[in-house]
Amino acid sequence: MVVCLCRNVKTSQIVEAVKGGARSVDQVREATGAASCCGKCQFMVNALVTDHSDDNQCNYYNAAATA
Repeated sequence: MVVCLCRNVKTSQIVEAVKGGARSVDQVREATGAASCCGKCQFMVNALVTDHSDDNQCNYYNAAATA
């Protein structure tokens, strides 16, 4: 799916950037160009960073283990 229409950046490209170490919208923007034009996609980019970040998954599992 195309997330950033202005730069034609797809979900897979953003996920790849996150798996490559991007941990913020700014880092994804630098790696892919997403959210660098009109900014309408920045919330989706942020959601993808959160969903696919290893740090987030570790925090999720740690919180679930202690609950």
